[in-house]
Amino acid sequence: DYCVWLGELSGLPVDLPTEAQYEYAARSRGKHVLYATDNGYIERGRNYRGEDVGDTYAVDRYPPNPLGLYDMGGNAVSWVNDWYDPEYYQHSPIDDPQGPATGSEKVFRGSTAGSTPSTAHTAERYHDQPVRKDYYSTNSYRCSIQQSTSLRR
Repeated sequence: DYCVWLGELSGLPVDLPTEAQYEYAARSRGKHVLYATDNGYIERGRNYRGEDVGDTYAVDRYPPNPLGLYDMGGNAVSWVNDWYDPEYYQHSPIDDPQGPATGSEKVFRGSTAGSTPSTAHTAERYHDQPVRKDYYSTNSYRCSIQQSTSLRR
């Protein structure tokens, strides 16, 4: 709802990113990198949560990835717009899959501050009911402009 409201306010087509868009951004334009850090590797305390950090932290605590995006893995998971289907990627389009049209659970990507490096990689994905009655500081979202042309002039 927030992303749609932001789109109405700005006059731009804003929504949650698709799962494919999220992974493309986490992988710095689709490069083959394992971690969404500034260099594709985990260096505890420099570009990823150190042992002393046990909960969520300020977004700019560690350097962004090469696209300038912070915490694509390692602080809070981000909801995406795709419904979850465990069989979807066996039959999906190769380029820009949009996820199933319907479902009961949504996908979220990234990892939390309590994750280990083995679960903080760019391909990590989860799914759950999209409506929550409780607040979880490790659940977040990102809004993205859903437009195929550049906004730069």
